[in-house]
Amino acid sequence: MRHLACSIFIALLVSSFLAGCRKDKLDTDPNAKLTLSEDTIVFDTVFTTIGSATRHFLVHNTSHNSIKISSITLAGGSNSPFHLNIDGTPTSSISDVIIAGGDSMYIFVDVTIDPNNSNNPLMVEDSILFNTNGNQQKVILDAVGQDAYFHYYETLPCNDVWNNDKPHVIYGYAIVPSGCSLTINAGARVHVHGGGILAVDSAGTLLVQGAYNSPVTFQGDRLESEYANEPGQWRFIWLSGGSVNNVIDWAVIKNAETGIRSDTLGASSNPTLTLTNTKIFNCADYGCVGVAGSWIEGNNDLIGNCGAACFAVAYGGKCKMQYCTFGNNWTLDTRTTPALLLNNWYKYDDVTIIGRDLTMAQFDNCIIYGSLDNEMGLDSTTQAGHLFNYYFNHCQLKTNVNTSQTSHFNTDIINGFCFFHDVNNRDYHLDPGSAAIDHADPLVIVPFDLDNFLRPYNGTPDIGCYEQH
Repeated sequence: MRHLACSIFIALLVSSFLAGCRKDKLDTDPNAKLTLSEDTIVFDTVFTTIGSATRHFLVHNTSHNSIKISSITLAGGSNSPFHLNIDGTPTSSISDVIIAGGDSMYIFVDVTIDPNNSNNPLMVEDSILFNTNGNQQKVILDAVGQDAYFHYYETLPCNDVWNNDKPHVIYGYAIVPSGCSLTINAGARVHVHGGGILAVDSAGTLLVQGAYNSPVTFQGDRLESEYANEPGQWRFIWLSGGSVNNVIDWAVIKNAETGIRSDTLGASSNPTLTLTNTKIFNCADYGCVGVAGSWIEGNNDLIGNCGAACFAVAYGGKCKMQYCTFGNNWTLDTRTTPALLLNNWYKYDDVTIIGRDLTMAQFDNCIIYGSLDNEMGLDSTTQAGHLFNYYFNHCQLKTNVNTSQTSHFNTDIINGFCFFHDVNNRDYHLDPGSAAIDHADPLVIVPFDLDNFLRPYNGTPDIGCYEQH
């Protein structure tokens, strides 16, 4: 019996070894077809010379047996604007690819489109061809290319003008030189590559002249749908030290690290920045920040969904904001900075505090709201008698700050209900029942709201950038 058991064991072992050495049988049926997870790969608009995001699809063998794909070919060959990576190999054609029974492989695709010297978008198309046992299959590739004005680490011509005929794409930086201006007209589209900056040098001026039906937009240069609301794609608009009389009117600024950094040292007889009728949202850090003596005035501004403060005055300066909504319902990670931050000091080193006067921070008919219990940061130092002047008039505030001082607060709504229409989609219109409705100070006159409707719509105007209809 012992010898019989040993013989059976050896026979089974040898049989198992031989079975493991056999190759899977190839399925040669001419009707055998691959299962392709996509029949068409569509790329959103891609700027010429700039590569797209990478798309991928799955090639699956549903047979129990292995199958040999005789060829996988990019129809346009090496001259195609599309590029393939097949099973880890960058190529435009590959032969005799075997997929085991029930197994799959990925094919990755991207596209780079040559300039077409046209203001109009260009449609490009190609296909990936599969030949399996004489059976032909294909995946269609579609993309739209858009030519643009490209600014590569460029100091712009003095008094340059950007129109809306083609988008402007900034690589690295575009700088408005000292003593010169850049005018950006209504409907212009400005796209900034990752890490890029639009900067204004000392004594330079930025004039953004959008319109209600034709705002100027600032965003990243990736236009695929997955990037539509991705924060931190570019750095910021930088109004550097000494820039003067900057105006941004009817603009949309989104998906930056910080939307606007106004960093002007020294006194000025005019605001460093006048910011009106502008939406800023999805910034990884600040929406708009004035630094070290900057002076910002604005109305009808909506700044929302930022990783830090929506609006800040840091290291002193002044601001006057009317009929603005600062709404912060950031959800991508934990936020600790309130929607509004006022500050008049900084640390020179680990122990030395340097104070700067906050000469004025006035907010009339503004909403300051969000997901934190306290959306107001009043961060001051009294060293060396530095000023910390602020005043809230007829605002709706979400805060645990003591608001009993009439020198700082006047007829404000504290922690009242604020029903926004859809904060997840950055819609901060007021819904019925919001405490801000009919509670603005009518003596503060800004004739039209951010929808370009007459204010007030009915009776007393509403707090915030929108009149409720």
